[in-house]
Amino acid sequence: MAVSTALDAVRLGSSEVAALYLGSDSVWTANAPGMVLVSPTSITHSGTSATLGANGQVTFTAVTSLSLNGCFTAGFDNYVVSVRGTSSTNTNLYYRLRASGSDASGSNYTVQELVAESTAVSAARYTSQTQANNFLFGPSLQNGDGLYFYGPFLAQPTASRVVSVGESGGARIIEYAVTHSLSTSYDGFTFLTNSAATVTGALQVYGVRS
Repeated sequence: MAVSTALDAVRLGSSEVAALYLGSDSVWTANAPGMVLVSPTSITHSGTSATLGANGQVTFTAVTSLSLNGCFTAGFDNYVVSVRGTSSTNTNLYYRLRASGSDASGSNYTVQELVAESTAVSAARYTSQTQANNFLFGPSLQNGDGLYFYGPFLAQPTASRVVSVGESGGARIIEYAVTHSLSTSYDGFTFLTNSAATVTGALQVYGVRS
């Protein structure tokens, strides 16, 4: 059968697309390596509003905390969280791992920080923390954040990496490496601010298939 640039054939199995052909020589097959959008089973928040869309995107308005449940499963080892937004004032945001609707708030987080702003570069280290540094949001421009979780659902210590770009000083990049020492299986996480500041924006969670 000749394959055109239009969709020629899609075979639907019990739960996924088996094959999709686009163009003369481009093919995507189910279970191929790549990132897959993951939908949390539920969300909770403190503040004005937060909405879980049908496609898994979470949008939020003027919140001080946002929790996602059921987004880490045995289906993937690693996850990427993409966040964009603004805040009511310059504020640091943090995250905590989460299991069965409860945050892991013990002093088990270790954070290594690297900051580049203007022409200055600085570093810091924080140990025995009850939450992990995540990113800095400001009120004027869209701030962006990529959060990488490595093995959060596995019953072993969890590592993460954060790359954050914000408006402070005209342009600022922050990178964090985080470890959480408990051998616990986590199914979600919570974002929270360190002040009365609120954040507005959207995020998506992707499972990484290798």
